Amino acid sequence: MSTQQLQPIEQYFPTEPWLEAYRDAINESNEYAEHSAGWGVDFDGSFIFQIEGVPLESNTIADLPPEIVDAAEDELTGLSESELESVLEEAPAEVRERIESRSGPLEERVTEEVLETTMAEIPDHTWPELRAEFPDLLAELITQLEENIADDGTVYAYLDLYDGECREVDTITDLDEREYGFRLVGDFEQWKTLVRGEGGVIDMLMSGDFEIDGDMQKILQYSDAAVDLAETAADVDSRFIF
Repeated sequence: MSTQQLQPIEQYFPTEPWLEAYRDAINESNEYAEHSAGWGVDFDGSFIFQIEGVPLESNTIADLPPEIVDAAEDELTGLSESELESVLEEAPAEVRERIESRSGPLEERVTEEVLETTMAEIPDHTWPELRAEFPDLLAELITQLEENIADDGTVYAYLDLYDGECREVDTITDLDEREYGFRLVGDFEQWKTLVRGEGGVIDMLMSGDFEIDGDMQKILQYSDAAVDLAETAADVDSRFIF
């Protein structure tokens, strides 16, 4: 069993609350303010951070951080058989059939079924009565995944960067939802490397770990600001959903 405590939702990457915490950290950075003075003035300095390949198809609820898994197990196994039967009344037929085909006490069968549900299956394989029994953090995280990740497992994080500050952040599910000047593209594992502070953004661009859509000369002109953005991300208290 994990000894870690549940953390606030803003610590879990890549959620919109994490992005908002990142915005606040950017705006508290004197180094970034100095190095990015003039960025976006007379040109569109907004960014899309394109986080590809968030593994929703292959990862299950059991693959979430251990403190979330432990909390979910505690909540579900703590329900009585009559409470679980009431919850299961509204279950999709295929889910109820799978639970009935398992062996063991009902609370164990329900818990096993929930933990083996892939993140991609959650919209179809969970229902309001069941979600009401989830820990608040798990329910909130599921909402984040449903609302802010595109069907192909991509997160598009929008940052309005202008003259030394981050004026706005947003998550979108289609690039057409926002106009932007630059787009930084990488897969989920590379973003984790960057957010952990284990890689430099300029080096990762040059090595092909990331791709940039936009004026590379502007990026190089403001390379110190780009480094500050990466270092600020690494300074944010972060947990990774996978």
